[in-house]
Amino acid sequence: MRSTTALVGAALLLLSTAPPAGATYEGQVGRIAFGAFVASDRTQADIWSVRPDGQALKQLTHAPGHDICPAYSADGKHIAFCSNRTGAYEIWVMGANGKDERQLTQLGTRSLFPDFSPNGEQVAFDAPAVVEGATDLWTVSSTGGTPTRVTDTPDVAERLPVWSPDGHTLLYVAGPPDESSAQLWTLDLRTGLRAQLTFDDTFKDQTADWSPDGAVIAYHADDDIWRMDADGSDQVNLTGTPGIDEFGTAFSPDGTEISFTGTGGLVPAGQRYVQVIAADGADRRLVAPTPGLLQAVPAWQPLGSGR
Repeated sequence: MRSTTALVGAALLLLSTAPPAGATYEGQVGRIAFGAFVASDRTQADIWSVRPDGQALKQLTHAPGHDICPAYSADGKHIAFCSNRTGAYEIWVMGANGKDERQLTQLGTRSLFPDFSPNGEQVAFDAPAVVEGATDLWTVSSTGGTPTRVTDTPDVAERLPVWSPDGHTLLYVAGPPDESSAQLWTLDLRTGLRAQLTFDDTFKDQTADWSPDGAVIAYHADDDIWRMDADGSDQVNLTGTPGIDEFGTAFSPDGTEISFTGTGGLVPAGQRYVQVIAADGADRRLVAPTPGLLQAVPAWQPLGSGR
């Protein structure tokens, strides 16, 4: 069984998994961003973006090390991402065109998986309180400053936070530190109440995503892409492809499609590409095949600004 902890460092690069993107917000359909590892040199990963039709592929970051897990702001003008360019994974922000990079966190404790709040004022992420401690959920101002720990559960790994479109709730994955039985949960930030959404024993280790209207959740379970109602009901396997590793989800800003990353099927052997399906699981297509780059989980830009 795979471990999200192993996403960090060389072990991450030997697995099929990759860090996920953040929530998608309502708007016109813009570009798709993703991290990509150089297959021949897995010490290097950068953020790229492309139009949904596969045109106008752009490399946005160029720093040594790993720049991964992009997430767009609700206005489509900024991307949060994680990078180990300083020696430890920290949360960074840049313009949607890759300019004006700036570091938000300096925890030095493996800060990963950022997601913008709908109003753009905060970024949620996960990080251990100490270098080898249990993982908790945190927030930090999108302009920087001292992060706030949202959860403090020494015996539970809480990871992969995704803000609901109304800004009131975090969707996340939680389970024992060995991640043997992680499930999807929500945390109401107003009341502190938690709700468990999934109870089956299929493996879950990637970020889910809310539909732009908040009514539906797309998620990864047992190497397939699933969807369910926001209360956890009506769970449907959208891909159902045995032997193919599919993970990570990002709704299109108009709610009609879901992007994810996967191997097999339409993807040549040894490659891993971002793909798109209709929200009902139909009409699968590849977005931007890039031989030699192992693509990680996508983020989808609202507003269609073309940045």
